[in-house]
Amino acid sequence: MANLKSHVFFDEKGKNMKINITKKEYQLFLDMVYLSDWVLYAHSEERAEGKKPYKELEQKILSFANEFGMEEVVEKNEKSDEHILNKKFTVNSQIVKYIDEFENATFWEELVERLARRDFIKKYGEEAILQMTVSERFEKEMTFHQQYHKEFDKNGLDNLQIHNL
Repeated sequence: MANLKSHVFFDEKGKNMKINITKKEYQLFLDMVYLSDWVLYAHSEERAEGKKPYKELEQKILSFANEFGMEEVVEKNEKSDEHILNKKFTVNSQIVKYIDEFENATFWEELVERLARRDFIKKYGEEAILQMTVSERFEKEMTFHQQYHKEFDKNGLDNLQIHNL
């Protein structure tokens, strides 16, 4: 299977699609499965009904690991009867590095965004902000963004303090 070219075709009823992929493409598919699982469940253990189709497709994809010679990175949890990507996968996959980079960038952007918005509202008040033009709002709020970016670029979290703790 390692040298298959990708083909996409439908059955005679046009309802089922078959995709042939290489082992290397399956490895990338596992990265994408891990990434989607991270987005859905990293900050929530909740198995909401709306997430069920994603979990079902994930299980289907992981169930093909043996066919691609990838049984060393996918194992079956006997308790839950689910296929899971094991530690060997997470140690060797580049996707973990990309997730870390994304989360780090998101942390700083969200921190700046929320602090800047808070201070912008505190300084001008909601009523005055509603009276501003879009460009005026943007310009004034961006001043706070720039100040926080400059501060965090220079000092990280060193100067960030919470009063009354």
